[in-house]
Amino acid sequence: MRDIPIHYQIACVILTALFIWSFSIAREPRGWRRLFQSMFSKSEHFSVNKNKVIDEALKRYGIVVAMAILVVDVSCFVLGVTDRYRDKMRDLTPAQRERMQEINKYQNSGKPGGLVQ
Repeated sequence: MRDIPIHYQIACVILTALFIWSFSIAREPRGWRRLFQSMFSKSEHFSVNKNKVIDEALKRYGIVVAMAILVVDVSCFVLGVTDRYRDKMRDLTPAQRERMQEINKYQNSGKPGGLVQ
């Protein structure tokens, strides 16, 4: 983890926590709905049918939100892992990039499935 910059590490930790939280809400929406209702709603406004609809919506949309957070989390991790390589490539001059492309072309041409001219 020393190679990954700190801002990517912090983002990954926060996104992973958000993923776990949203996935747990999607898996068991009834407990979370009851907690929310006990904190913010009055007891005389409870309806069994309305609660069932809320639970189903939480389950349906909660999974979608959790998967979206997971995709962003994995993307952030990949960006963190490749940060050093991207910085090195950004600092290359055009001549160095051209030389690197030539080396890669010759290395790939000798391998099976590589470029053959």
